Amino acid sequence: MDNRLLEVKDLRINFHTEEGTVPAINEVSLHINKGETLRLVGESGSGKSVTSLFVMRLIPTPPGQIAAGKIVFQGENLVELSESEMQKIRGNKISRIFQEPMTSLNPLLTCGEQISESIQIHQGFRKSD
Repeated sequence: MDNRLLEVKDLRINFHTEEGTVPAINEVSLHINKGETLRLVGESGSGKSVTSLFVMRLIPTPPGQIAAGKIVFQGENLVELSESEMQKIRGNKISRIFQEPMTSLNPLLTCGEQISESIQIHQGFRKSD
């Protein structure tokens, strides 16, 4: 039985700008087995956030582009999925905790409201549930 939950293999990411193509991530590989926790540690600007955002496909193409590599989650290559297929996975089976709560959370809603909104969207619950 395969114990691998997530595998990122030889991931290369580019950004397309008016000045040309900028390589951002060069051949990152990592994996997480079921029951494990992985922490990405590195200097500011080393690509930790860009890597995790691309794993979840949260950066639009363009300007971002996966130039090479694969991102396999539970045996499925996320790079090949449509946006609607990704929406079924993102927030339901795989999620990301953003670094800055001031830019990630809405100060006009309680934390409970924001968490329940995610559950309603991804689990099909109604507010009354």
